[in-house]
Formats: sequence, structure tokens, C-alpha cells
Amino acid sequence: MCKMIWDLMKEKFDRLPRAQKLVASYMLDNPSESLFMTAQQIGVKSNASEATVFRLATALGFSGFPEFKEALQKEAKGRLSTFGRLVEHHTHAATQNLIYDVIVSEFEKAAPGLAKISGKSVKRLAEEICASDAIYLIGLRSARSFAIYLQYYLSWFFSHVYTPQNDFFENYLASAPKNSLVIGISFPRYTRMTIECVKTANALGLRTAAITDSASSPLAEVSGMCVTVPCVHVAHIDSLMIPFGVANAILIEVAELLGDKALRRLDRLEKIWEENKIYC
Repeated sequence: MCKMIWDLMKEKFDRLPRAQKLVASYMLDNPSESLFMTAQQIGVKSNASEATVFRLATALGFSGFPEFKEALQKEAKGRLSTFGRLVEHHTHAATQNLIYDVIVSEFEKAAPGLAKISGKSVKRLAEEICASDAIYLIGLRSARSFAIYLQYYLSWFFSHVYTPQNDFFENYLASAPKNSLVIGISFPRYTRMTIECVKTANALGLRTAAITDSASSPLAEVSGMCVTVPCVHVAHIDSLMIPFGVANAILIEVAELLGDKALRRLDRLEKIWEENKIYC
């Protein structure tokens, strides 16, 4: 796990100050545990200070601890099994407030990637959606909830929005209008069938896009464009809290691009909902 960075730490170990050696020794002895710890937690566990942990990251060539931690997690991403994630979760001390721990942990893990989300890529995807005759959202396993969420809100404005099941992919894509957009949605550990579906869409001459965690993910590599958003795991769960926030940004951008058309459609929907007593 994270072999390249661990090797770098070993190579520089003898030249590190004593306090940094304490931190490096702890991390080398506990790679899986330290991978997801804060600088303060590592400092406590290694009998050093939080500042020493930051200095070690700088000594290894990183701008700071967040970049160092992100690099470690990026190399390990996708390799940790669901079982391993739950085991890793049990290694951390928790407060009495589980809800607080879960939410704070997720934001801490996602923080380095949040600043890298591209507003331009979100706007471009919204433009592609608005310009399409049909939209196909390919999200499997835990990502299916994300695809259904997008389908529900996009259906307010577009009549041809689909979330095909994996055993019906070819049926949908074979009859798709040429001006269709196929959006693959997958996060570590990436779903092979999602990637294969986007490849099929490319072969059929359809436009493709990806919503995934990195421009270097296997899904991004086969897609015509990409929106990247950090996605972290909380214990054994692939959490989509941050990606759902980006989904909201995409949906709002779509409404902005539609302008008066969106307002007219919403007004019509409100009247239908009222007539059918959809809400209490």
C-alpha cells in the first residue's frame, strides 16, 4: 500500500531530525492506520507534535500535510476492501457524538479535493445536458442512488432521461438518438460495467461524460468530458455526501441555462402537483 511514498520515507529516514523520525517510524509501522488519521492523531500516537507531522510532509517534498495525506490516499484508493474499510474505522477513537464524527471525518478526508472541483467542468456538463435529445445516466451499485437523484430532477425539464439497468444497456444505447449524452457515474472501487457501457456509447458515436473522483480514473479515461468530485468512504460505506452536493450544482446550472423555459416548466408542474394533491 502506497509503496512509492513509503519507500521515499525510508530513503530519507536517516537524514530526518529525531522528532520527524518518531513520526516516520510510527507511520511506517502502521501504514493502514496512519493513512486516514489527522496530523494531530499521528502526532499523539508517535509521541511527537502536530507541527512535526507537518514538517515531515514538507521534508518529503509536499506543500503540507493535506497534500501528503491526499497522495497517500490516492495511491491506496480502490485497494482497500469493504471489509478493510470497516476494520480501519474501528482503529480510530470516536467521541460520544457519532453523527458529528461521521460528518467531520468526511469533510476532513474530502477537503484537499474540494478546492479542485472545476466550476467550468460543471457548467460544461450542464450545457451538454441542455443540448441533448436524450440523457442516459449510468450509475450502478451505490452510484445508482446518485443517478436516480439526477434523473428525478432532470425529468422536471427534459422528457428523455433514463437510468438503464445493467442488463439492458445495449438495448437503450442501440436505439438512442444520435444527439444523446451518456453520463457514467462511478467512484472507487470503480464498477467495470459502467466503464464498459461508456465504451459502448463511444463506439456508437454518442457523446459521453463522467462524474467520478479523478481525471485519472478508468471511467474518466474513456469519457469525452469529466466532472471530478472527491468521494470518500466512511467505515464500510461509500459516502456520496460530497458528490450529491456537486449534483445540486449541476442541476442549478442546468436551470440557469434554461432560463425562462425552466420557470415555465416549474410553474406548469406546480399546477399539476396542486391539482393532483401531491403534497399535503
